[in-house]
Amino acid sequence: MMLKVLIGIPVSEMHAYAIEELIDALRKIRYPNFDVLFVDNSSTDKFYNYLKEKYPNISVIRDHFFHEKIRKKMVECKNLLREKVLKEKYDYLLALDQDTIPPEDVLERLLSFKKDFIAGVYFGYPHKEGFNLTQKNIVKIDKRKATIFTPIVWISHPEYPKKVRYLTVEELKPERLIEVFLVGSGCILLSREFLEKIKFRYVEDNTNYDDYWLCEDARESGYKVYAYTGCICKHLILKREWHWDKIENK
Repeated sequence: MMLKVLIGIPVSEMHAYAIEELIDALRKIRYPNFDVLFVDNSSTDKFYNYLKEKYPNISVIRDHFFHEKIRKKMVECKNLLREKVLKEKYDYLLALDQDTIPPEDVLERLLSFKKDFIAGVYFGYPHKEGFNLTQKNIVKIDKRKATIFTPIVWISHPEYPKKVRYLTVEELKPERLIEVFLVGSGCILLSREFLEKIKFRYVEDNTNYDDYWLCEDARESGYKVYAYTGCICKHLILKREWHWDKIENK
């Protein structure tokens, strides 16, 4: 029997610029047995009503409550998606960020490995901490904006066992499955078994987002965290008119 997948995406007016390209990509996904659900966590009903009117064939629901803290509302949206997977007997959840554009074969590729936790790869701004960032990580530098992009995947540092570093661009080839320490939240495929045991969460007094805690909880529960370097997603960060560092109530 073909595996059934829910593609679940928290959405809001903050990333409205990405919605058209995202929906276009979702329509091109080749795998035949999946559903899509948006969970809108915008501050008002405006974006929700826009989606319902312009894209009537896309399922979208409103989060029950609006929270000022971004991390809190993201976790709540993802746990609503988790509940749907468990209640409606889906085999997997493909959790996407609104500004992450998956390739058309994303489900075929990720499902083929039969893993409980496997991520696609996308590029983004490195954290200020650096994580051993080198020239090998850099895929674009805009000198006017001092912009650097790197794969948002962290692996164990070979020289320092208790530290991690970014995966380099060079290490994306050849295409392969790799065990990693941490992945960003942009494109993660999670099995039903995994979701039965682990919920999305964040820690109030810690600046890490839910992707960090998801990876940590996976390891604590005996799961390995994988990324497949042959599944490269587009990340629409250049279209943002704001930056995470400037957002309050994160």
